[in-house]
Amino acid sequence: MVKKQAILEKLLNIIPGFHGYRKKEYIREDDKLIREYMVRILTDAIRDLEEVLAYLAEYDFNTAERFDSVLRELRLITDKIRWAEHGYAPHYNIVKIQEKDLDKIREVDAGLVDDVEKLREFIASLKNDTMLGNPVRDKIRDAFQFIANIRKGLLEREKIVRGWISASEEK
Repeated sequence: MVKKQAILEKLLNIIPGFHGYRKKEYIREDDKLIREYMVRILTDAIRDLEEVLAYLAEYDFNTAERFDSVLRELRLITDKIRWAEHGYAPHYNIVKIQEKDLDKIREVDAGLVDDVEKLREFIASLKNDTMLGNPVRDKIRDAFQFIANIRKGLLEREKIVRGWISASEEK
């Protein structure tokens, strides 16, 4: 069965225009996998931040309230990533995503993955500090900065996907 599919795929790649269609489908699948990976990391970070709030509520309720707003922002960006538009435009779409745009989207996604992983590490260290009863009030600004970096990447990605900017227009 696998051998037949491989032969069929080779034949389909020979058909004019179909190879480009198939390539865009692969890019679309890759994009979905990358976003699912980021959502999984952020979901773990949310779970850890919820534990941070539980620990903080025991010894520093004011800081716990401030980190609760971080948690809300974190949930919001997780949903934005989960439901973000993918790097693909159907044939009938007004905005056509060009090859350079797809490369730029991948570059932005790579930056987003880095930012998400850094946020996850930050929240893991925050969890360790709160478990030890260490003060973490001064880390609120850092948490919001991580989230701001992710928001910036999401905005840049959205601009490219919607055709508001083109990769050739960028510096």
